[in-house]
Order: sequence, then structure tokens, then C-alpha cells
Amino acid sequence: MNSRKNQVKENQMRQYKKYYELKNAAKNSLDGKYGEAMLVCFLNWGIPLAASFVLSFIYSITVFLYAGVNPVTNFTLDVFTLLLTIFFGILHVGQTYYFLNVACHQPRSVSNLFYGFRADYKKILLVSGASILCNALYLQPQQYLVERYLATMESGWQLAALLFTALGLCLYLPISLGIQLALYVMLDFPQYPARETLALCWRMMRGHKRRLLWLQCSFLPMMLLCVFTLFIGFLWLIPYMNMTFTYFYLDLMQQTSPSHKQ
Repeated sequence: MNSRKNQVKENQMRQYKKYYELKNAAKNSLDGKYGEAMLVCFLNWGIPLAASFVLSFIYSITVFLYAGVNPVTNFTLDVFTLLLTIFFGILHVGQTYYFLNVACHQPRSVSNLFYGFRADYKKILLVSGASILCNALYLQPQQYLVERYLATMESGWQLAALLFTALGLCLYLPISLGIQLALYVMLDFPQYPARETLALCWRMMRGHKRRLLWLQCSFLPMMLLCVFTLFIGFLWLIPYMNMTFTYFYLDLMQQTSPSHKQ
């Protein structure tokens, strides 16, 4: 308990950058690179999205040809969905690598997006898998309870969905925020194994989960405006957000590890 209190006091004494400073640094870093950053983010979401559309189309055709859903088609869909999730996770590593290179003034290109396919894929799967597992353990039961309520309209299912959502958030948010920067740590310290990477990220985020949550929430008004632009505005916003989160990580790492070099 005392060590935790000391950690909080130590965090308060350090001069971390304000949100507006992180965002200004993000804007300055993206100056002259916005087109390239937009392309990286577009491909990061566009490739898996296109693949999911193709998968959905094939599944619909299969169901139509075989006159309904059967265990084989469901199993095949689950397998391809899992592979697509893994593929998206590896692409996300490349996107993180790109923005880390931009922030640290290292050589960067659109090909950085595919860095994850050239790196230690086993470690990538383990580190990314931690976040995927965390999301699945919360979102899948929640989705099931909501679907049951919508199908039956029974108050019992509604109460179960509300209780699980409220209680689940109390566990999900701290764990999710605690490992959210794990990809940055993995790329910054490639010599660390997956377990040590996650442990370092968890220690680094101690006392900073709320800061990261508020930083994410600060983008909500912009996200709402992007919805009114028929989602076109997200082409500008997503690179800006990723660059800001990158500077959040670098600021945090610089304060917790003086030997870290940008």
C-alpha cells in the first residue's frame, strides 16, 4: 500500500505534458506527412474491412446455396473471422510502428504498415492476443445478453445486460487501459519477451490509466463532427489521434525511464 502511495506522489511530482501539448506535438509532427499518414490509416482499416466484406459475401452465398445455416458453415466463418482478427492485429502493429517512427524522426514509409509480418510474429500474437482476449471476455458476453434481450424482450435479460455492462466496465477498463500501450513497448524494446513487455506496460501505466482515458474522451467531440461529415472526417482524425497517443507514450516513457531516447 505504501509503495502504491509513493508511486502516486512520484507521478504527481513529475511534469507530464498537458493534453494540448501532446496534440500540438502531434500536429507539428504530421505537418507535411498528413497524406502519407492518412494512407497508412486508411489501409490499416480498409484492407481488413474489404476482407470482411468478401467473407460476408461468400458466407451469404454459401447459406443461400445450401438453403440455410449449418455447423460446417458456422465453423468455417468462425475460423476465417479469427484469422481476420489476427491479420488486423498484425497490421495494427505496423501502423503503430509507423507513428512511432514519425514521432522519433526515424525513416518511415507506407511499407511500415506491413512491419508486423517481418517481425517476431509469435511475440506479436501474444501481445496483441492479450488485448483481443480482454475485449472478447467483456464484449462477447455483453453482446449475447443484449441479443437475448432483443429477441425475448424480457426484463430479466435486460437487467442482466445492464448489470454485466456496469460491473464488467469496472474490470474491463482498468485492464484494457493498463495494456493499451503494449505495442509501443514491444516495438521500443524488441529484446523483451511478450510477458515482460506486458508487465512493463502495466507498471508504466500505473497511475496513468485515467489520464489516457481522459485523453481518449477529449476526441469525442471531433468524432461526433466526423460522423456528420459521413465519416470522411475520420481520414483526418484517426492519424491525429494515433500521433497524439504516440506522444503520450513517449512522454510517459521518458519520465519513467530517463535512459529512453526519442
